[in-house]
Amino acid sequence: MLYLASFLDQPVRGKTDETIGRLEDLIVKVGEELYPPITGLVIRDGRRDFFVPATQLESINGVARLSTSTVNLRPFRRRDGEILLRKDVLDHQIIDISGRRIVRVNDVQVLRVEHVYRLIGVDVSPQALLRRLGPRSLAHKVVGRRIIDWQEAQYLASEAPVQLKVSYDRLSELNPVDLARIVDALSYRESAEIVAALDDETAADLLEEVSDERVTDLLEGMDKERAADILEEMSPGAAADALEDLDEEVAEEIIASMEPEEAAEVQELLAYDEDSAGRIMRTDYVRVRATATVGDALALLRALPEVPDPLLALYVVARDTTPATAKDDDAVVLRGIVRLRSLVTADHATPLAEVMDHDTPTVRATDHADEAARIMAEYNLLAIPVLNEAGHLVGIVTVDDAIAMLLPEIWQHRGARVFS
Repeated sequence: MLYLASFLDQPVRGKTDETIGRLEDLIVKVGEELYPPITGLVIRDGRRDFFVPATQLESINGVARLSTSTVNLRPFRRRDGEILLRKDVLDHQIIDISGRRIVRVNDVQVLRVEHVYRLIGVDVSPQALLRRLGPRSLAHKVVGRRIIDWQEAQYLASEAPVQLKVSYDRLSELNPVDLARIVDALSYRESAEIVAALDDETAADLLEEVSDERVTDLLEGMDKERAADILEEMSPGAAADALEDLDEEVAEEIIASMEPEEAAEVQELLAYDEDSAGRIMRTDYVRVRATATVGDALALLRALPEVPDPLLALYVVARDTTPATAKDDDAVVLRGIVRLRSLVTADHATPLAEVMDHDTPTVRATDHADEAARIMAEYNLLAIPVLNEAGHLVGIVTVDDAIAMLLPEIWQHRGARVFS
């Protein structure tokens, strides 16, 4: 194994052992192979930097040796897709995907594979830094390495001043909470780079977990159509919270770009106070008519194009037939709830009225979220129905939404301590 720090600034010798210059940097082509090949050397001769292609590199062993004594002294110029190991990787931040954290590169690992030198890993151990910065006489005595395989290292394209084809597919495999901690700890530019590379659904999951300040920065900085697409994938409550923190004009532009149904749902939640049960309630719950049987309810569940997550119970409702609401399909009165356990263990012909809980605690949409959490704790509930001022069922508050509302901000968005 070769380590960049061991041969940087060391002599580059020609075929007959004459000194060509000193090794300033190694050039790597990224984006096409798992382990990027070294494509060239940057050699310094006095104050001049020039390029030598990797095809002329015979070996690296303390010093770099070329297969020729004749080199072209044309000045080095970057090309798209290329990074410099010293300038763009060493001492820069990368994401350790398997470790789910941001790390600092203290050395770079290179290996010769079938006559081609390749970038295969980075050393993030403090010992690597000591070997570089300490006296050379002590460098060999500093032991210990922590190597991250290059396949597990997410390089950030914004670290390089040229256009790079960098894949961020591996980041989408991370849990949104872990990815959010990373994004919160990165600069805005790096965070925007990551979000831009994610699909709408993954980006939505991420933005539901990052800090409010970072969500605002990201949404205000991106194309409004893209922002609308992401918000449509978020839960309505999270989307409403995100929009409320934006500049009013920007928020209106994004809402205007959303699909009418999703926009209306978000605007409905924005009408409630930020700390109210209405703001944190979910509107993707399953309701079933009071005259239905267990078999009817199961058939309804199977026919749903998308089952709410979490699915805790079914909400048994009846239409409000008063003249003012007779034509409003959403004006329903809660009769009770059917827990999933009761539903799957009952006979299909059993009326829901025989298996549902009739005495279900509820809260008003205008009640403080604390009240919803208190009632859920008191009655040991996983979710509580939310009614509007007319007494109609409009949503549910789940226990995780209540807890997220009540937890201190430092618990919700602890983005610190991901850098090492």
